[in-house]
Amino acid sequence: MGRDGNRKYHDRVAGKYDTIYDTPYWRFYRDVSWRHLKPFLPVKRPAWAADLGCGTGWFGCRLLKSGMNVVFLDLSGAMVGAAREAAEAESSRGLETRFVQAGMEEMGEIESGLLDFATAQGDPLSFCEQPARALAELARIVKPGGHVVLSVDSRVAGVKSLLGEKRPDAALELLRTGRTKWKSDRSEEAFGMKMFEPDELKTLLERAGFEPLSLIAKTCLVQRSNDAWLDDAAQARELLSAEERVHARPEWWGLAGHLQVAAKRR
Repeated sequence: MGRDGNRKYHDRVAGKYDTIYDTPYWRFYRDVSWRHLKPFLPVKRPAWAADLGCGTGWFGCRLLKSGMNVVFLDLSGAMVGAAREAAEAESSRGLETRFVQAGMEEMGEIESGLLDFATAQGDPLSFCEQPARALAELARIVKPGGHVVLSVDSRVAGVKSLLGEKRPDAALELLRTGRTKWKSDRSEEAFGMKMFEPDELKTLLERAGFEPLSLIAKTCLVQRSNDAWLDDAAQARELLSAEERVHARPEWWGLAGHLQVAAKRR
């Protein structure tokens, strides 16, 4: 039921997804994410990369622009179709693309050891019913020495939100288990999700065969309600610089809704 709800929701919103996230804040958020991700890309290119939970393919297209062959993978068929359309303009330079409809827990269509790099943005690992299984699959398809950059939902932010909604029972349950429900107005689109603490995320990666290298929270200083701050280009650059000064420091992580971790396949 949870996986079906996830797929149904993302199938429904695929056509308007880019419009929903085309705001100054979300552009800032993607910029922060990409700038942290970029140093972990393979030096030798073309190489094989994957955009897991690709959505409409924003990160996968950036990987194509950076000179990599890319696997676009998503549980939603509508999202895979949107990513295919977006990638067409970037795949005409001799680079290869593949499109796979699957969740991170079931990536059997991708060969073992194919990838030099993988990213999972938009928090698909948080939407997995079995995150440890998803990470085991990820370890299977990434070459030893390859890198991954994963974005997940922060448990601290989830608990804070539920407390703000005057839902102490739900907040305590999330604190105890790390699990909560995706908020949806449609019962058929309901699905569970996992929110992570930093040490928990690192431990899961280590158990799957990865060495965590860098962890940031995003975004610490600029929030979704602060779109107007980013209208001025000079101020936006100053805020980005400030964000990058603090987002790797644990004392600031409680301000952010998401965590992003980079790790190396041992």
